[in-house]
Amino acid sequence: MPRTAAALIIGNEILSGKIVDTNTTFLARTLFELGIDLRRVVVCPDEVDTIAADLSALRTTYDLVFTSGGVGPTHDDVTIDGVAASFGRPVVRSEAVEKMIRHYYGDRATEAHFRMANMPEGGEMIRSSEAPWPTVVVENVFVLPGVPEIFELKLADLRKRLD
Repeated sequence: MPRTAAALIIGNEILSGKIVDTNTTFLARTLFELGIDLRRVVVCPDEVDTIAADLSALRTTYDLVFTSGGVGPTHDDVTIDGVAASFGRPVVRSEAVEKMIRHYYGDRATEAHFRMANMPEGGEMIRSSEAPWPTVVVENVFVLPGVPEIFELKLADLRKRLD
């Protein structure tokens, strides 16, 4: 039986129609090529409690879950908090990613940038070949950005792990 997957697409901009979601199509094609059956796609707003509830339902039902969106430096990027809440874990800061941010932004680095070094306790950071920041993985959940170009780079880097 093929492995199953779900996608949790996060963002008020998707729900309002301001942005067209192309990540789901790219994910579906990639998973199909890998023989993984994408069974459900859920779109939710930038709300920690909603992300946590939706993710809890998906991660306990499907073998793999991919999130898209809400991992940048802006005030509405709350996906990491929602993932942590779903697993009942605190949010911790990765010193390695913090160093990457310092190197990348230099003196322009702000606390908002450093929020991108946060992850749920016990999560794993996977460094990708071309994308600027690592991918967070917690058990069967892969936390990906919403920017299509970076989403596609990160998913391409995960192919070997998923195959």
